[in-house]
Amino acid sequence: MAGTDLTNNKKVLRIDNVVKRFGDNTVLDHISFDVHQHETVALLGASGSGKSTLMKCVNLLEQVNDGQIWLGDTDITDPSINMDKQRSRIGVVFQQFNLAARKVHKWPREKAEEKAMGLLRRIGMDQKAKEYPDRLSGGQQQRVAICRALMMEPELLLLDEITSALDPLLVGEVLEMVGELKAQGATILMATHEMGFAHDAADRIVLLRRGKIAENGSPYDVMDHPTDPETQEFFAAYNRV
Repeated sequence: MAGTDLTNNKKVLRIDNVVKRFGDNTVLDHISFDVHQHETVALLGASGSGKSTLMKCVNLLEQVNDGQIWLGDTDITDPSINMDKQRSRIGVVFQQFNLAARKVHKWPREKAEEKAMGLLRRIGMDQKAKEYPDRLSGGQQQRVAICRALMMEPELLLLDEITSALDPLLVGEVLEMVGELKAQGATILMATHEMGFAHDAADRIVLLRRGKIAENGSPYDVMDHPTDPETQEFFAAYNRV
């Protein structure tokens, strides 16, 4: 699935020299990269490398200390912007995420339910529409969470370690859905520890190391043929090198 031609695609997300600190600890150290329309970018890195913090900065759950984040032509780090309006342009799925479209868009119940049923039919779960969440498998719950994010018709879809809390047997069905979204032209930034899926699905890999970008390139260059010894060691642990 990798290798999408992005030559003429506009920049949906631009992360420009972003710095994020917690006290004296610099978690993100001058991070810069773009995500183009219809592109899938996989954000990789060891635990504590800054992946989740960066995702939260993009979704305005954390404020940056320096730098800018642009969503299309809007500087979403500008303190004068309407943050709820900008968040409505981004679909987000974390490990556990719960947000209703009626609250974000203030849609009438009928419109929200019609849209929801259409999305559930798309993933073969319309028969589960009335089920309580605790009667769904973890994989089903996470697929519903992705549908919930798609309710917003987002310009950008953020997926933050969406399979990390799942039984290994359920991971495949969630990743299959993400692959389908990519094939349909979604613009995706995903933080993941599923190296095989990142290799096969992503157009580009951004590897974070100690809060900095260590690598930014194609899966072929970054994962299959890395030249940096630390990068080689990182992927060797996942049997990628």
